[in-house]
Amino acid sequence: MTTSTVDFLTDMQERISELFNIDKVAKIDAIIQELEGYGIDNEEKFDDAYSGCYRDESTFCEDLLSDIYSEQIEAMPVFLQTAIDWEMVWHQSLQYDYFAIYHDSEYYFFNRNF
Repeated sequence: MTTSTVDFLTDMQERISELFNIDKVAKIDAIIQELEGYGIDNEEKFDDAYSGCYRDESTFCEDLLSDIYSEQIEAMPVFLQTAIDWEMVWHQSLQYDYFAIYHDSEYYFFNRNF
């Protein structure tokens, strides 16, 4: 932590600081406030909702759905597997169940149904 931070952080502030690699309390608190807007107001809810960090929505969708539907996707012909528009999947389906916080060129995904 730099001198622009306080010496004592709450557990939630520490978690956000570590996950988002932030050392400024004001920035940490801004993210906490955004999370609280989605109902994530403690560490337990945070742990239940956090779904990973990705460079974009399409990579998140591909990773998530490839894990869940691996057998079904692998059973598809390759030309169909490679034709999936994962960004469209995000916009048409998953953005209603997940939200993302964009920070430092990365998206941090959280499940809305924790």
